[in-house]
Amino acid sequence: MASGTQDRLFTREFLTLLATGTTLMLGMGALLAILPVYVVDELGGTELTAGVVMGSAAVTALLSRFWFGRMTDRRGARRMVAIGGVASAVSMVLLVVFPTVSGALVSRLVMGAGSAAFFIGSTVRAMELAPDDRRSQAAAFNLVAVHLGMGLGPMGAEWVLDQSDYATVWWVVAGLSLVSGSLSWGLSHRPGDPAAEPSPLIHRGSIWPGVITLFGIFGFNGFLTFAALYSDTIGMDSVGVVFLVSSGTMIVARVTFGRVPDRVGPLRAASGALMLTACATVLLALWANPTGLVVGAGLLALGLSLQSPSFMVVAVDGVSDRERGSAMATYTAFFDIANALVGPIMGLIVTFSGYRLAFLVAAGVTFGALVLTRIVLVPRWYAVHPRPGDRPTEPPKTGVRFRVRPWL
Repeated sequence: MASGTQDRLFTREFLTLLATGTTLMLGMGALLAILPVYVVDELGGTELTAGVVMGSAAVTALLSRFWFGRMTDRRGARRMVAIGGVASAVSMVLLVVFPTVSGALVSRLVMGAGSAAFFIGSTVRAMELAPDDRRSQAAAFNLVAVHLGMGLGPMGAEWVLDQSDYATVWWVVAGLSLVSGSLSWGLSHRPGDPAAEPSPLIHRGSIWPGVITLFGIFGFNGFLTFAALYSDTIGMDSVGVVFLVSSGTMIVARVTFGRVPDRVGPLRAASGALMLTACATVLLALWANPTGLVVGAGLLALGLSLQSPSFMVVAVDGVSDRERGSAMATYTAFFDIANALVGPIMGLIVTFSGYRLAFLVAAGVTFGALVLTRIVLVPRWYAVHPRPGDRPTEPPKTGVRFRVRPWL
């Protein structure tokens, strides 16, 4: 039985979890606006260098994520949340001590492992605390905390930088990370059975939702990586407002529509979200001025606000408590793959062909995610979760029975 059988979602512990995520993400959000510019302007790198540095966090995140997923199942989610805060603080100290491109790269590698531990732990704990019929809402609010921090972090970082220097920004982020790690001890400790058979490192049921998510977030990840540099090319003075609009849209959408996937079905919600994301990325390509960047950022955020919680529910559907960490680790590993690939790929396209083609390519990749959702996930989901009025059918002896469904 899942632990989330209570009627209330917003308990003291759930609110503590949200505060932990918001605090840590204030620092991580600050890096989105500051670190790419720091690599280019202070360390003498290029757009490609900035993309590699920002994407390098995905390497250690991917390498460590499966182990963290298994440890979540065996040792409990609270420990993973605390590890995330400590590792983030260490990564900031490295930026201060080694002000070089190599130092920035190593810092991001440490940050990647910490973010993997934190995200698995916080997401698993959110779903453990949620009633069974409110899991997508719990995932959505957990992500609200993340994007609240990412929205305010860039503006705060720009203000600190105006008043001081880059080293001060790094120390402030380190402090926020330690506060987050301290808050995590307000969560209850619910370890698994260390004597039980270990959960699988790679959970097969989460692979397809993860692959589709990789394609679905391509455009948004490219936007996050290059928004600071792109804003300079179109004459925008401060990119902080773009991150604020993006995160603010996500917060409002997830608070307002957090239960939509629970009510209409996660794949129907995800399909609409993918269509909106693809269209928003095309708009970014064609409307190349500050207004277009702000509007495109808002529409991208609106699409992603339903996309991620929907696919998270699909990834852990039918998974026992003992394997939930493994399933979430497998699913979120594809975020790492996207982070590792999007920066260098978009950087190459921008370097040789400009931002317009880069955004159009990203839109095409997102549309591919929509096609895969309809071809692969929809038949599998409705084989297990028939709609009201569907006649029961015998499961196919081999493979998956593909059935024609409405587009949405």
